[in-house]
Amino acid sequence: MATNPKLPDFPDIPPRKPTSEPAKLHLVRQSKFPWPIVALIVGAALLVTIISVLPKAPRVARTPSGAEVPRQPTGEQIQLTQVQIVPSPVGDSLYLNAILHNTGNSAITGVQVNAQFMGADGAVAGGTTAAVQGVSGGTSSEDLTQAPIKPNESRPVRIYFAHTPKGWNHQVPALTVTTVTGTTP
Repeated sequence: MATNPKLPDFPDIPPRKPTSEPAKLHLVRQSKFPWPIVALIVGAALLVTIISVLPKAPRVARTPSGAEVPRQPTGEQIQLTQVQIVPSPVGDSLYLNAILHNTGNSAITGVQVNAQFMGADGAVAGGTTAAVQGVSGGTSSEDLTQAPIKPNESRPVRIYFAHTPKGWNHQVPALTVTTVTGTTP
């Protein structure tokens, strides 16, 4: 077997560098602009913006002072006149028809009265509470929330008592306004 001392030629192979030449270190060029300082300034600006925009505590509505609270309707602004007894056709129930005068400055949407029925001897035979209803069309009752009684207005009303006490003297009972509801105009 014959050996050929000649090596094949490869045209693309670069020549070897001598080992005596020192290795070169490639350094990355640094920019002269101070990017870390700019990033810190932008971050601080964002932090200040977020803190100033977010609320510090829940916002609580200010409660009105005594001068700002509208006057609520009271029994003093209700006057019942021309009270008449209308017997009910059934059992011991009773209707009282009257004229209700609103002397206050708020519309009345509900009235409740307490009736003290007197006995033949002048002592209280019993008492009960009932709601006042408006009268529409002369015979039918309607709730005052549907048709409030405006300030300085008078309207026929009806009070229904489901049971009257035994021993009642059949006179108009003593009426006391216990509850009044209304709206301000």
